[in-house]
Amino acid sequence: MIASTRFTLLNAAVMAALLVGFLGCTPKKPAGVVPDSPEAAWQVFRRNYCAPPKQPGLLVKASLYYTRVVPNRRTNRTVVSMWGDFDGPMRLDIAAGVGKLLAHIREDSGGLLVFYPTEKRAYAHVNSVLGATRLGMPFPFTLSELASVIAGDFSGLVPGTYVEAVKEKGRFVYTLHGSLVSRVVLDETGRPILLEGRTTKAYDTARDWRLEINTYEEGANKIAPLPGRLTLSLDNGEKGVLRVKSRELKAKWPAKATNLELPEDIEYYRLDNGFRPAENGGIPVVYEDES
Repeated sequence: MIASTRFTLLNAAVMAALLVGFLGCTPKKPAGVVPDSPEAAWQVFRRNYCAPPKQPGLLVKASLYYTRVVPNRRTNRTVVSMWGDFDGPMRLDIAAGVGKLLAHIREDSGGLLVFYPTEKRAYAHVNSVLGATRLGMPFPFTLSELASVIAGDFSGLVPGTYVEAVKEKGRFVYTLHGSLVSRVVLDETGRPILLEGRTTKAYDTARDWRLEINTYEEGANKIAPLPGRLTLSLDNGEKGVLRVKSRELKAKWPAKATNLELPEDIEYYRLDNGFRPAENGGIPVVYEDES
């Protein structure tokens, strides 16, 4: 059933993906040489946070807080598991806090597939980003791009060069051109703490977004610690906060580990042939609001 007091799955789901913490505190400084100019900080960033991970695959466990604004402002919590290869395919499972599975998502070169087990409905789109928007979430990244960011690699989002750079209040601010990302802010040690941009032509309606890296993990890698909590905000007030609980680089996943088999007795819809959930009974309900 569809209920205005309930929450849609992919809204909670994919927002996830990319994100961590409500207005978190500024990341602590890592040990090492502090860059003294925007160019020096940019080179530190490129060296530490724009290199492919040492393994081709990833496994992530995280919690996701999602704030919606329509019809009423509410915040819900889900648990997410993401696994797969950086060059695809990538899987994402979304569960309620009590462990009930809400959705299974798969992204590969063929696009996006989303299965809601409770509703027994599946949706597919050849463009994974546009498919997510058709399900109610104007998310600016693919799952693979999100996975790379969680693994500390921003090269899929940020180009190698910038147009302008200034130092403001101890931070380095860069203006970019011809990219999904139009602005990057690095802290005084060269770590990315903010990315801003506008959704591309792959979307039904262009939206402004900002991705904050609120905290970095403590311990293991003091030179280039990995994002621990991220917050993705959209210009309509929607916000997703992803807190990474664990992450592990993996060898290439076997095909059977990333497959998504659909039961035979379900409703299946192609979102790239003109079908719009909002015009055909609404988006599947996944769980009751928690607040």
